Amino acid sequence: MLVAFQNPLRPPLLLSFVLLILPSFVTLSTSSPFNDTAHFHGVNMDDYDEDYDTSPSPTTKPVPPVAKRCDYDLCKDQQPSCQQIAAATGCSCPGMSGPHEVPEPPHLRRLSLEGSDRVVVHWCAPASTVTHYLVQVEGQKEGLKAGERSRQIDLGKVASGTEVCVWAVNKAGVSTREKHSCTRFQPESSESGLALRLGIIGGVVALLVVLALALLLWRFRRRRKTLAPTETGGAEMVL
Repeated sequence: MLVAFQNPLRPPLLLSFVLLILPSFVTLSTSSPFNDTAHFHGVNMDDYDEDYDTSPSPTTKPVPPVAKRCDYDLCKDQQPSCQQIAAATGCSCPGMSGPHEVPEPPHLRRLSLEGSDRVVVHWCAPASTVTHYLVQVEGQKEGLKAGERSRQIDLGKVASGTEVCVWAVNKAGVSTREKHSCTRFQPESSESGLALRLGIIGGVVALLVVLALALLLWRFRRRRKTLAPTETGGAEMVL
């Protein structure tokens, strides 16, 4: 009887023990640092989300406009240097080698006959820094010197077949001899020779035109003479 009386008391005691421990366990689990979304390793996540800017910062810089190419002619005589033109207008000069590099050979354009016996040499500057030019005429001991802006020089009287060369000079040295920096003077290939040939051709054409007109006039007069007796005879028959 005693055993039967004590067994019903055990479940209420166990239930009371569970109810006593459960609140402490729930409080411990809810206060775990892993379940707190507002704090992590001592950092306030709410403040972090508000202040941090996740948008990418601009890294592309504006591209400056390309400068216009300078109106600089390597073959024009006595024009300002490209650097002076660029400083005045803000244009861009073509690439040129510096003063410490031997200049490239200039391009000899032509030898023209000016007047009756004066020969003028014309050339184009290289893409190099040049202090002056030297023009060497075959058979002459000393060459002629021309300034850095010069693109032509009067050689005086030059015999047919004489070779003429142009050299570019700076502090680093003298340009090499190339095929395009030398030529031989041929009077028939000069501008005066071309004008003479054009004059001769024009005279021949004019002469042919005069002869053609004279032939047409002769044929016209001959035809009139042939038709005149026929018209006279016809008039007599009518009378």
